[in-house]
Amino acid sequence: MKVGDTVGGIYKGNKDGVDEWFLREDKINKIVELKSGRKYYTKSKFYPLDADDVDSNTEMQEKAEGYIITREVFGLNDITRPKAEKWIKWANENMDAVSIW
Repeated sequence: MKVGDTVGGIYKGNKDGVDEWFLREDKINKIVELKSGRKYYTKSKFYPLDADDVDSNTEMQEKAEGYIITREVFGLNDITRPKAEKWIKWANENMDAVSIW
């Protein structure tokens, strides 16, 4: 990931009294190397993110078959964004069928 790339996560919220899944996203605007490791910074939606965690989540999301990662931040790219958007659409239409671990 590099500055300008988009990261996001799938979260469940309540809008107008109705539960729904949505994609929260933001762009990386700074990458910092610290003693504790690399951190990705975004403008406002996420706290400093552990770069190794985001990179690992992105790889898992790309390879995932039969499941999707929720409530974790991953890179949004040509593979992960369509998967996330498709799942969100399905989940919002089938709220009772969604199983979270």
